[in-house]
Amino acid sequence: MSGETCEVRVFRYNPNVDSEPHYDKFTVPYKPGMTILDALHHIYENLDPTLAYRWSCRAGQCGSCAMVVNGKPCAACRMQVEKDKPVTIAPLTQFPVVRDLVVDPSRAVDKVMKIRPFVERTKKPQRPEIIPQKDIEPVKEFRKCLECWACISACPVVAEAWYEFAGPAMMGKLARLELDGRDQEDRAKIAFLEGLYDCTTCKTCVEVCPKSIDIPGKAIEKLRAIVVKAGIGPLEGHLVPIDLIKKIGKSVDKISTPLLEKLPPIVNSEGAIDEVGFFTGCLMDYRLQQTGLDLVETLRRNKVRVRIPKDQVCCGSPLFRIGAVDVAENLVKKNIEVFEGLGVKKVVVGCAGCGLTLKTNYPEVARRVLGREPSFKVYDLTEYLVHELGLKNLNIRDMKAIPMTITWHQPCHLGRGQGVVKEPLEVLAKIPGVEIVEMREFDRCCGSGGGVRSGRRPIATAIGRRKAELITETKVEACVTECPFCQIHIQDSLNQAGTQIKVYSVPNLLAEAYRRGASG
Repeated sequence: MSGETCEVRVFRYNPNVDSEPHYDKFTVPYKPGMTILDALHHIYENLDPTLAYRWSCRAGQCGSCAMVVNGKPCAACRMQVEKDKPVTIAPLTQFPVVRDLVVDPSRAVDKVMKIRPFVERTKKPQRPEIIPQKDIEPVKEFRKCLECWACISACPVVAEAWYEFAGPAMMGKLARLELDGRDQEDRAKIAFLEGLYDCTTCKTCVEVCPKSIDIPGKAIEKLRAIVVKAGIGPLEGHLVPIDLIKKIGKSVDKISTPLLEKLPPIVNSEGAIDEVGFFTGCLMDYRLQQTGLDLVETLRRNKVRVRIPKDQVCCGSPLFRIGAVDVAENLVKKNIEVFEGLGVKKVVVGCAGCGLTLKTNYPEVARRVLGREPSFKVYDLTEYLVHELGLKNLNIRDMKAIPMTITWHQPCHLGRGQGVVKEPLEVLAKIPGVEIVEMREFDRCCGSGGGVRSGRRPIATAIGRRKAELITETKVEACVTECPFCQIHIQDSLNQAGTQIKVYSVPNLLAEAYRRGASG
């Protein structure tokens, strides 16, 4: 192991000396298991004693060593150096730099103080309170917060509108107090006023949190359900999809022939080796019908029989995300009944939001309402092709090359939400002629999720503008994703940026390769 080294680039800025920030490069001895903090210690002790950075416990418990490593905020004492991979270390974004890797967190601290993060009581208790265990459980996760501010540094909404959105950490604190029976302040209302509906539920904060606290799922969505029940929320822009779902079972209105009217109940495939149900989702049914047709065609070409129930309704994702839980639960019961009636054990989706909802919200609601989980398993198309069909069995012989440069946008609800990360790229790599160019921050939120596009369009537009810049930077012909919401929003963002780049879904390219093959 002796003699192995790693290259470390460190952000430097001393306001007393430097006119602007720069990076210094260091060569550090590599040891298996060494952390980013270990590397910084070596630089400070052996190479440059002027380097400024914060640290304390070295055990991931204090949050003081949070910084940005290779573009992602993290606790430096927990992040390990990877052998043969250069490391770039920078201070947390969204905060003024004091010196080098040290930032001034006053902006976040001031926001915390504004929301008064302690139990408020109008009357002093007459005797010690015994809190039931059932009341402790909902708030335990939020007590793990280290106040490292990594979530604020990573949040795409904070990057565009911190003046409106208090940030993930603050929402976690408000949820902890709202769910604490002793607190007598209306924390849900405070959260509403502090930008509760600005969150896209992208889960970037969960990804970078040293304690993996699920702020979107256990704080944001819980608080939204509370404000909806109290009549405070949702926002005006959310009323249209809610009303449409109540009236027609879809979150968007019909402007052309729906996909479900174009497809037969069963699409057979000669020599079928498997059978699945197809959950279309609202946008694929009413807006992106070609994507739905292409998904079914891809399955047919791979010897999969597809059953398509005509009475399926919205999955409820928009409702769960904005807090209209009661309306959503009726959809859950309806869809479970419909797909279990088909007798299929596998259901394929081509929408990240639908997939996340069917995989996470449906089992929870079914256990509570039906006393059991659904009898079918849900797969994203690419997940199904890789793990059920088998990537080596993918029908490539009937494809013809598509000479095109593309870049991949990972939908938040697919990657961080479902853990489906490698599968789309593995499938795209099988399409002849397609050249994949990696985008910086390929998994950065596009701004369309969590009800933000419908309820807080200016924020969605600002986040989408940043995504369009990243895509344009790659100089590709097309961007490919696996979510109708992302597809529509990113295309709008690219159009507004004045580029000619088109946005496709994975099944669009697969089916196009098959069509070209069929035409010779």
